[in-house]
Amino acid sequence: MDTPLKEAGAEPPRSSPSRNVSVAKSVTVIVTLAGINFLNTMGSGILIAALPRIASDVGLDESLMLWPAAVYSLAAGCLLLIFGAVADVVGAKLMWVAGSYLCVVFTVAVGLSQTGTQIIVFRTCAGISISACLPTAMAFITKTFPKGGWRNVAFSMNGIGFPLGYALGLVLGGVFTDTIGWRWGFHMMAIINFCLSTAAIWSLPSVHQPSEKKWTRRLAEEIDWIGAVVMSVALGLLLYVLAMTTSSYTKIGDPTSIALLAVAVALLVAFPFWMNWQTAKGRPALIPNRLWRNASFTSICAAIFLCWASLNATQYFIML
Repeated sequence: MDTPLKEAGAEPPRSSPSRNVSVAKSVTVIVTLAGINFLNTMGSGILIAALPRIASDVGLDESLMLWPAAVYSLAAGCLLLIFGAVADVVGAKLMWVAGSYLCVVFTVAVGLSQTGTQIIVFRTCAGISISACLPTAMAFITKTFPKGGWRNVAFSMNGIGFPLGYALGLVLGGVFTDTIGWRWGFHMMAIINFCLSTAAIWSLPSVHQPSEKKWTRRLAEEIDWIGAVVMSVALGLLLYVLAMTTSSYTKIGDPTSIALLAVAVALLVAFPFWMNWQTAKGRPALIPNRLWRNASFTSICAAIFLCWASLNATQYFIML
């Protein structure tokens, strides 16, 4: 029989949602959330380590060598804000479970890819799927655990999953490539992902904002769709231009690259003005400008940005 947290010596719960959470369910929540983060970067590690063999097996052109890795980050990064906003309306658990199971499907598809186009498309779809899971992790942790030891452990494990998954992915990518084949790396990931997704149905709490409005109406009225699209398109165009220049730095001078870069910069500049407009009108704002006046919030965002920038840059040097 499951043992309540308070009987296991943890800090007594301070909020009703966490009052009856057992140790078994608490551990499962931590493993599930950290596991998805682990698999998120593990796939990139396997891909980077096995990329020369993958390119040879599926006939991936040399100019597109970095695209399987780039499109995954591109798709995931551009849709985080949109899926996070949608999760607030339809429910974080529904969004997380749906994205996780879709990630299983597309991870298997990556392992079965026979052409370069297929592996790029399926990696893009996998990035879209994982972006439905990542924005909701903090909500699950704060909903499940009161302030104290359990919540600290949950946040720590959730964070360590990223670098640990990538490091192990590099090792396993090399091992699988030299033994049973790189495809089994993705098949193994899909099996683990399926187990985590199934466990999540039982363990993850329901996180939603009660409302008398229908969810379709809430989607239309309670989400800053214009702000979400502006930021997503801006990031997408910017990352696309940067990805294009990976094959040759001279492409940055192409008229198409210059035009796309100009549009991306213009949208990024317009975004805070739109946030100010929405706030002044009393409408939902995707990222209200007042958040950036909070020194803690801004410094944390900057630190996370620099950490991820260094990690993502390192993976390409490792491949060389």
